[in-house]
Amino acid sequence: MGSVGVAVLSYTVPQLRTRDDARLNYLRIADLVVGMARGEPGLDLIVFPEYATHGWVDNPGNARGIDQLTADGEDIAMFARACRVAGVWGAFSVSGGRCRPDPDHSVVLIDDRGEVVLLHRRPPGATGGDSPDVAVGPGGLRTGLSLRAGTAPVRPGTGCQFRGAELLVQFQVSPDVPAVAQIAAARTAAWMGSCYVVSVNPAGSAGACSWSGHSAIVGPDGGTLGQCGGEEHEFQYAELSVDGLRTARAESARGKRVLRERTTVARGSDGVRLGTALTAGAHIGTAHAC
Repeated sequence: MGSVGVAVLSYTVPQLRTRDDARLNYLRIADLVVGMARGEPGLDLIVFPEYATHGWVDNPGNARGIDQLTADGEDIAMFARACRVAGVWGAFSVSGGRCRPDPDHSVVLIDDRGEVVLLHRRPPGATGGDSPDVAVGPGGLRTGLSLRAGTAPVRPGTGCQFRGAELLVQFQVSPDVPAVAQIAAARTAAWMGSCYVVSVNPAGSAGACSWSGHSAIVGPDGGTLGQCGGEEHEFQYAELSVDGLRTARAESARGKRVLRERTTVARGSDGVRLGTALTAGAHIGTAHAC
């Protein structure tokens, strides 16, 4: 299977006020897709953060009163064309932001033929990470999209249930999240899920809110493969080994199976010894009674 080249970009939150502003931002993102594909010949997937496409609205509850600056699907059509021209996959935010009266958070995965493979949505207000939608992504990696809000830790039994995802793309929803909390959540998710994690966060500010950047690519052991700083439009690139991940997962599964078998045998042996001791005790008790 080889490897999958992934780039993550801490795009700034754009200040959009008119239809022309929104369409110009679409073009900038599309140009970055094509330009980065040419600059990184091994690139298979490029990831943009939440709010990169349509900006930030301070109160999601007022989103339905926002003017419709662009037509539904106009953003996806332009990004799909860029992916097709560049021959790469892309993960993009298509939330309404300041451009559409839609309060939900929405992200999309587009393949290298310009086809929408996955659309993941989440209503505003919830905290922590959500369960991802998963599809076969670049290089055959099972790829999941997830939206994460706040700084709540990843919880065993829920946060680590990634529906078999081998690559989890985690979009940070909340502003003002410390970089250390974001990176810790990504490393924990990767270790718990035995998967690669791309944690993507905008950089810069919009209104009274700010974003720390520090988008990162994390390996299945929780080690950081690449991490941005706090600068706007900074990016990191890493090669993800498909065979390495699947071999490690298979060895881990074998180890857990052997451990379960040994535990079962040990418990069975203890049960036999315990039963023998109880039987012997019964005989002794009978002899004493006689």
